[in-house]
Amino acid sequence: MRGDSRRKATARPPAAAIGERDMLEDARLVKQVRELRRLVPACREPCGLGELFQDAATYIEDLQVQVKVMRMLLDKLSDE
Repeated sequence: MRGDSRRKATARPPAAAIGERDMLEDARLVKQVRELRRLVPACREPCGLGELFQDAATYIEDLQVQVKVMRMLLDKLSDE
């Protein structure tokens, strides 16, 4: 129906109702999530935020283990 002036309700308020600060925060969040996706090697394919955060946590734990092993090797080599 072309002449029907009724509109479907949207889940989000119209753009005019969103404040500039909210838009900046949204843009900042999108940029941060994009950067996190780039940094976490396990999340190269599209995934949800929950999976992204889980992959990031696992990746950080793996990096901590690698640092610990390298410190142990360095201590062992410096003792010789």
